[in-house]
Amino acid sequence: MGWYEPRRPRADLASVLACAWTARPTGRHRLVPDACMDLLCIWRDHDPVVTPDIWLCGPERTAWTFELPPVAVAVGVRFRPGCASLAFEVDASSMLDRRVRFDDVVGLDAADRVRAAIAAIAGIDGLDERASAFEAALAPWLRDVDRDELAFVDSMTDLLVRSPRVAQSHLATTAGITPRHLHRRLLRTFGHGSAMLGRQLRFQRFLAVREQASDAATWSLAELAAAAGYADQAHLSRDCRALTGLTVRNFLDQWFPTFPDMSDPFKTAAPLVATMGR
Repeated sequence: MGWYEPRRPRADLASVLACAWTARPTGRHRLVPDACMDLLCIWRDHDPVVTPDIWLCGPERTAWTFELPPVAVAVGVRFRPGCASLAFEVDASSMLDRRVRFDDVVGLDAADRVRAAIAAIAGIDGLDERASAFEAALAPWLRDVDRDELAFVDSMTDLLVRSPRVAQSHLATTAGITPRHLHRRLLRTFGHGSAMLGRQLRFQRFLAVREQASDAATWSLAELAAAAGYADQAHLSRDCRALTGLTVRNFLDQWFPTFPDMSDPFKTAAPLVATMGR
């Protein structure tokens, strides 16, 4: 049982959400870019009245660390890549490396209704009920996502998961638009162009390979890199340093003992790891 506990989202919201989660984030933690955006609700545990802050966390370009007081608790949802911008009709590129109050995204009245849903069950000790209430309060936004836009997001994400180095011209042909139009649309929905998206999704694939392989501890870094779609171990090392600020070995030593679930294998419509064959 870790400080962060993810679970699958409600079935009717699974096309938009990667997971819902609860957390008691004591200590210092490093968050790594994963092409996703989170909406989180955080407050001080055991407050007689729950008055949470709600933040929409934009897409990241590099890792960042945070530390909260021991009494802080949180519930949240992680959006599948590109989906938060569709749900809340925001330009993801304007959210890069930012945490924005939910009030500024949907308006004070709407944000207050979400806070009220959490406050209504403030007496419950467990976080799971609050997480469910949070998810339910967000459902009106999440169920109304444009299906055509969602199909675009799914196709781009899945192509980049399968082949992170796919040419932008191929992505544009698949989407039926020009490369320039594609770039603008990627920035608006994901916050990143195809090169950064591919880099982040490939690194998530590396984490999934490392986590899901029963004998991964016996694999060399070169073997892990090849299984995740890197050209070679040096390619993995460069991307790891750029995304996490650490060497691969240092990152893995810190990552899996403290935050093993951030490589959630259900971020995309298609599995990050199709097979575990060597």
